[in-house]
Amino acid sequence: MGRLRRLISRDLHRKCYACLLGWALILLPGITASAYTLDNITIVLSDEGTAYEEFANHLNSLLQPSNKTSVRLLSLKNMANDEFSRATANQLVIAVGTPAMVAMAQKPATNLVLNVLVPRATFIKTAKQYNRGQDQRRFSAVYMDQSWTRQLRLIRATMPTRPKVGILLGRESSDYIAALQTAAKEVDLNLNIETVIDDADLLSALRRLLNNSNVILAVPDAQIYNRNNIPSILLTSYRQQVPLFGFSASYVKAGALAAVYSSPAQVSQQVAEIIANLAPGGGLPTPQYPRYFSLNTNQQVARSLGISIESDNEIQRQLKQLSEPAQ
Repeated sequence: MGRLRRLISRDLHRKCYACLLGWALILLPGITASAYTLDNITIVLSDEGTAYEEFANHLNSLLQPSNKTSVRLLSLKNMANDEFSRATANQLVIAVGTPAMVAMAQKPATNLVLNVLVPRATFIKTAKQYNRGQDQRRFSAVYMDQSWTRQLRLIRATMPTRPKVGILLGRESSDYIAALQTAAKEVDLNLNIETVIDDADLLSALRRLLNNSNVILAVPDAQIYNRNNIPSILLTSYRQQVPLFGFSASYVKAGALAAVYSSPAQVSQQVAEIIANLAPGGGLPTPQYPRYFSLNTNQQVARSLGISIESDNEIQRQLKQLSEPAQ
């Protein structure tokens, strides 16, 4: 137990919520810039370093643009106030991360904007707040979070005899309930959901959940799953012998049983394919979940909990065989 506590403190106290993604670099073949020539592709980074630059660098290596296409990298903090005030013919803006997405949502709705590495709930909230939800062909996204179906299928694949899934939701994630219930019905799992109003209710809600659930599924809600709360949630779940499924490789390293996630390189592969299929005068595809994904399990935690699970490759093979919803 002491080793697990030290592991959680070391791996999570020094990471913010936005960095809990556990990205892994993969090598993918190049893709031509587009079915027609874009005048300009601008990649706007929310911040320098970390996963954002990895995404941008890998995307640039995949695009292999023609001499007629300009690809530029722009940091949000260095972006001029009047940047993008005028539309450029055949321009595509790729906003990387939530701050870049919010900044582009406030710009004139003249350019195609594809938002990446953003949570689905945050994208929907931002599009609604800045009246960008009316035309998803011009303001779209590739989410950073996985579909509920894929996450619940991971639980079903690794723990077929534990059908009761506990989920903590906060103010930011309370809208997930209907989609979660639909996915649970499809996968034949039962959900127990507790809604947390404030931090004072967190542990009591978690304990109620643990008493009625076989597993816990973490969701991307910073109110609940932040660097202050995650160690307590993992330790409390572990003491109750209830495994937790995370949404990044960092969770697995810190004590979660398993997680399915998409790396920046995997997301960039999907974005490159979107760009390659753009048509003259056409718009972006509607917002979508990641197409490519990775999977990690923690065999040490599994042994400690007396759980036998298959290899990462075998579980991922099973998940890839199943179709996924686009939105």
